[in-house]
Amino acid sequence: MSEEDTLDNILTIWLENKPTAEDKKHLKNAEDWAKYAFDNDKNYYVTFFKGGEPIACVFNYFETISIDFLTYHNGELFIYLFMVYDKGKDSHNKDVDGKIFLRQINLYDEDADKRITNEIFFKDNGIMNVETITKTKRPEFRMDYEEKETQVNLSHNWLRKPQNYTDYEYLFDYQNILKPEYLDLP
Repeated sequence: MSEEDTLDNILTIWLENKPTAEDKKHLKNAEDWAKYAFDNDKNYYVTFFKGGEPIACVFNYFETISIDFLTYHNGELFIYLFMVYDKGKDSHNKDVDGKIFLRQINLYDEDADKRITNEIFFKDNGIMNVETITKTKRPEFRMDYEEKETQVNLSHNWLRKPQNYTDYEYLFDYQNILKPEYLDLP
């Protein structure tokens, strides 16, 4: 997507074609918008690259930060892991300044015959809810659903908040963030 398309999406989708005078000042380029949006709790996307290839897309929303982890699968970009952090001071994050809370993890695996989705949601009471959806494509379509709950220690779900509009790379270290009791990851 071009920078022009990115700015147009911000204007039409997120600002609903009603930018404030201050918003308009920062809609000159995507980087200026991201800096402004970070400082003012407005929406923005940042895509991170390694070796010229996209590895993660970060969506900074006023209440959450979500990260799509990307890889190529059969020549197309594929999201294999999705993580959501709560960042607002609300019932989930009360009295926790400067921290974000890992609220949700989705893990995707797909081959020619099936797609498996594991959705993990962390509840405030220390319960981890895991939903596994398996869609079998061959020999005939079938969908299986399984749900489990277990008690977990959520103290390691707290991480520091990003300090600026590009300070997300520490959140890409999912192998150290996700604990073994969550899922076995590559």
